Amino acid sequence: VMSVTNPSFASLGGGGFALVKMGKEAEILDFREKAPLATHEKYFTDKKKSSSYGGSAVGVPGTPAGLRALHRKHGRLQWSRLFTTAIQMAEKGFRVTGGWHDDTLDGMERFDSTAQKLFLQNEKPLKPGTVLTQKALARALHLFKNRQEAGFYSGLVAQDIVRTVNARGGDMSLKDLSSYKVAWRKPLIKEYEGHKIYLMPPPSSGGLVLHSALSIVEKVKAREKTPLSVDELHLLAESLKLAFRSRSLLGDPDFVTNPIDRLLSEKYLSEQAKLIKSDKVLKLEPLKEDEWLQKKKESPETTHISVLDAQGRAVAMTITLNLNYGSGVVTDQFGIALNNEMDDFATKPGEANEFGLVQGTNNRVEPGKRPLSSMSPTLVEKDGKVVMALGAPGGPRIITSVFHILYRTLTNKMDLDRAIQMPRVHHQFLPNKVFVDSDSRFAPESLEGLRKKGHEVEESWMGLGFAVQNKEGVIHSAFDSRSEGAASGL
Repeated sequence: VMSVTNPSFASLGGGGFALVKMGKEAEILDFREKAPLATHEKYFTDKKKSSSYGGSAVGVPGTPAGLRALHRKHGRLQWSRLFTTAIQMAEKGFRVTGGWHDDTLDGMERFDSTAQKLFLQNEKPLKPGTVLTQKALARALHLFKNRQEAGFYSGLVAQDIVRTVNARGGDMSLKDLSSYKVAWRKPLIKEYEGHKIYLMPPPSSGGLVLHSALSIVEKVKAREKTPLSVDELHLLAESLKLAFRSRSLLGDPDFVTNPIDRLLSEKYLSEQAKLIKSDKVLKLEPLKEDEWLQKKKESPETTHISVLDAQGRAVAMTITLNLNYGSGVVTDQFGIALNNEMDDFATKPGEANEFGLVQGTNNRVEPGKRPLSSMSPTLVEKDGKVVMALGAPGGPRIITSVFHILYRTLTNKMDLDRAIQMPRVHHQFLPNKVFVDSDSRFAPESLEGLRKKGHEVEESWMGLGFAVQNKEGVIHSAFDSRSEGAASGL
């Protein structure tokens, strides 16, 4: 349904991750996009192509394969039943919201001609309340329903994707689509405040950064500081800074060996925590890749859905196109909005991507490789039973949002809704500045206190937290008031 109602971030032309626990073991479903086979390390420098918009920005979509794999392994309802509402809304239409209008306004500068015809009227986004019909997309959903993966990765839809991407300056083939496969992986695990937290492994950076940040705040005893005090915010920001510093070393585990064990070792994390000073800001150089990396032997805009039942069965799933409407490319025949996940690679060494992240060589472009992600679907377990499922959209601020929700609920013992709405600070190492909520959630005195400690402070947007929690047998769910969302109990 969200692929119909939210083409800016939930289209079938994107990808994502799901963290699932249905029995004793938690597992990761990786349906992240892949680089087309025609790409290479110097694809964006030699050919001077864009990784942000147009066909060259499009990675091979993974969402359809991910949804089918998830259903094949854990689905209870008949596959065809899952399409009824989606197809109906595509054929008969739905009224667009204010959030839909704003997302479209944000992404329209990258729109190709097909996107303009579908989502604009008189060169402006459809007004809130306007009915949007997508009959072409309904036909694609029918093919996906009836032929499953083959309905998307071969035949008419695949031909439409390849033809459109290449007409917009990309290099995708039918083989790119027919050879796409999901990957099942094992989660990272962090013991924290009497709970077991299941976290994302690479090709997401979220798990390593969250594990590191939670470990460092423990060691610097941030819990002893008053919530939202300058001293607490300083420790949280510095902990996030050190945790994000490790991100540049990561890449697709099918292509590189990630130094996870070293980065999460007690020795290394203790050394990092000792660097933090209570009265001033750390100024550090990036980690030196040649001291950490070895070759693998043979080897933004986003949404999140959290589901938890009374038996502790849980799914935390994050899906994305990267920026709003991704590449701005919409397929000509079926109206499928396509991602711009190629920008999540280190496309131009030393240069920041659209989210200000400077990436390392482990994340360079290679054919069939998955780009590094910040998506962080997360599960929290107590006494063998999942008690919280959470995640967020928002580029690197995804990680920060999840970090704050975990810290506020497990450390500060806040209720779920309050934890999600609390003001947040974000630090991603580069640039060396603290980003704070831009909607006046902080008192001016707090921001001035951070500046006195040496922080460069900038008001900015934050990620959006979506979570569900089982607290003493009662299910609580909450969404982030920073934007649109929904929470329900059935």
